Amino acid sequence: MTMDQVRLVSTSITQWISLLKAGDDQAAEQLWGEYYRKLVGVARNRLGAFRDAVVDEEDVALSAFKSLCLGAKRGVFPRLDDRDNLWRLLVVITKRKAADAIKREQAQKRAGAIAREPLPLDEIAGGRAADEIVILNEEFNRLLDALGSETLKQVALWKLEGLGHDEIAEKLGCARRTVARKLDLIRQCWTADLSDFR
Repeated sequence: MTMDQVRLVSTSITQWISLLKAGDDQAAEQLWGEYYRKLVGVARNRLGAFRDAVVDEEDVALSAFKSLCLGAKRGVFPRLDDRDNLWRLLVVITKRKAADAIKREQAQKRAGAIAREPLPLDEIAGGRAADEIVILNEEFNRLLDALGSETLKQVALWKLEGLGHDEIAEKLGCARRTVARKLDLIRQCWTADLSDFR
């Protein structure tokens, strides 16, 4: 990239920042396009072992950028006036969002297993004997425990309750495709687990 191109991008970002502060959605889209990959990288590094199965780095990056946009419109970032200040601010917000996500997951683990309401297994079992119902219940709990992550367990429970991808995404405060990824992880885990018994 030549110096003129760098100056042009820098000027454009400065202009986009001004427009973002005025509430311009197109400026937000331009800045998101410019910083998306970098933010995902920051989130990925900060999340470490917690990413993918528990927290999605793309959701963390999106949440951080949304906070920046809302704050810029409200004027809570008085020193936000150029690309350097913008990047520093985005990094700080992204790291905080990632740290918050990790704390939430750790708090869920400390709180213990999800409070599971017993499934109406007598209805599901279709008149099976009581000992078969107990076995089904134990197998269900074993499969849930095999997921490891409290978030994945909760997603599995919601799906079994009949909630759709959009409803689960709303409950988790994440993107629909994150729910799809989590459900894929659940399927992979359960498929591998059940194949061990064949």
